[in-house]
Amino acid sequence: MFWAIIVIMRSFLLTQGGVKMIKRYFVAMVATAMFLANTSFAETDVSHNWNAEGEAAALAVFKATYESLGGTWKESAFPKTEDSQASTKTRFLGGNPPMAVQGALGGSTADFANAGMSADLSAYAASGNWDDLYTSGIAGSGKHDGKWVSIPVFVDTVNWLFTNKGVLDAAGVSEPTTWNDFVDSLSTLKNAGVIPVAIGGEDWQETVAFDHMILAAGGASFYENVMSGDLDAIGSDAMVQAFANFATIREFTDEGKAGRSWNDTNNLVVSGKAAYIFMGPWATGGYADMEEGKDWSCRLTPWSNTVTALADGFHFIKSDNSADKEAQRLFAAALTDLDTQVKAAAAKGTLPAMKGADPAEFSGCSTKAVDRMNSGETATHWNALSSGLKSALKDTVTAFWNGDMSPAEGRDALLAAVKDI
Repeated sequence: MFWAIIVIMRSFLLTQGGVKMIKRYFVAMVATAMFLANTSFAETDVSHNWNAEGEAAALAVFKATYESLGGTWKESAFPKTEDSQASTKTRFLGGNPPMAVQGALGGSTADFANAGMSADLSAYAASGNWDDLYTSGIAGSGKHDGKWVSIPVFVDTVNWLFTNKGVLDAAGVSEPTTWNDFVDSLSTLKNAGVIPVAIGGEDWQETVAFDHMILAAGGASFYENVMSGDLDAIGSDAMVQAFANFATIREFTDEGKAGRSWNDTNNLVVSGKAAYIFMGPWATGGYADMEEGKDWSCRLTPWSNTVTALADGFHFIKSDNSADKEAQRLFAAALTDLDTQVKAAAAKGTLPAMKGADPAEFSGCSTKAVDRMNSGETATHWNALSSGLKSALKDTVTAFWNGDMSPAEGRDALLAAVKDI
């Protein structure tokens, strides 16, 4: 019976009708293969370095909205911004880019655009009226040559001093309100057997701490001039003082700082092994099980009425793949949803980039940031600078911190590095 069926099928396939059926089947197989090839090679992941508790919670909010719009979530996590952005550039050259990469906007926005890597989001921006959703300054951080290429989601106020109040209380130290008060407290804390200042072994952690040294040396206008690459400001005596301030706190850090991540460093303060850490609002999530105001505090640089701020968001990467473009459309819609931004900002302990958020939605550190921004001075943070100026600052600061330069030599090294850009 089996062989009879085979003979009948063979006879049919050799007829004209059988040949047509084979052709139709072959065409269908080719079409299916082409569709699957186009789909399977579409890498629609998001590249990021949001790994801490608060950052991961914020990313989960964006993920939920993206999936509710029909997107399939994929992500590639890296320990540092430099790692995720370097991977993005490599993948772009290989024809396999992520749909977006998270990072500070401003200088990096221009860097990606000038490298020919940025997607043109103009059509999405026009249909969503993005120019009406943001202030002009924040909108500008997501544009290059007048075109939207990145999407701001947060405004990060970076110059925070986090304190374990229990550690200070046990040592009989009051929270410092001036630079001299802060320095005076360090010896007392060291004698009490705790780490006075927790700093990790990464160049950006050292440079975040250096922000406070600059503000102590010259205030907001001096900080802004330095960050704009003003050679007179960089070559001034105030910059020598900033490096001298940095050398002072170095004596009150621990020997285990080399190579230590910021999260592990923050945990030293959370666990009561250290008193202070200079860190951005992303550190807030680590204190979730502690009572703010009683167990810990977050304060913008106590010795300066200044906010150093930058827009954080996602750079969209150019792709010719239709699946990537559709994923980008959905992701853009998720990122520019106000409710989503507000929930994500609350989870991360920062502020949404879009206008229209209700101040009642925020508390703690975020409320302090809003108050300071309304009453104080705002300066552009170095992480929003061009890659050349940012690298010059970070490289010099970390060389000073880990070397034996004098404060004057630190000033001279920074001046030379900026001149070489």
